[in-house]
Amino acid sequence: MKTLLKLPFKILVLPFALAFFLLGLAMQFLGWLSGRVLALAALLFAVGGAILLFQGEAYSGIGLLVMGFLVSPFGIPAFAEAVADFLHGLNSSLMGFIAG
Repeated sequence: MKTLLKLPFKILVLPFALAFFLLGLAMQFLGWLSGRVLALAALLFAVGGAILLFQGEAYSGIGLLVMGFLVSPFGIPAFAEAVADFLHGLNSSLMGFIAG
């Protein structure tokens, strides 16, 4: 009898589980893509920032170094991976609710 009472909630949760699954896949793809493609951009920003620092233009050099960090695998790609992991965990718990 309890499972019959949970059935409408399970039907309601199913589209959210699908949406979290698709968002998680999209975030994993973006994290992979940015990790590969933006690594070269991070290297260029870091080299350019170091050159500007040695030339005495501290503000421009620091700005380029910060931008290099953000596009490096430790910046935006790490954030995208954390969001993808969170969405995967949320999807797993919703699928557990639906199956149970």
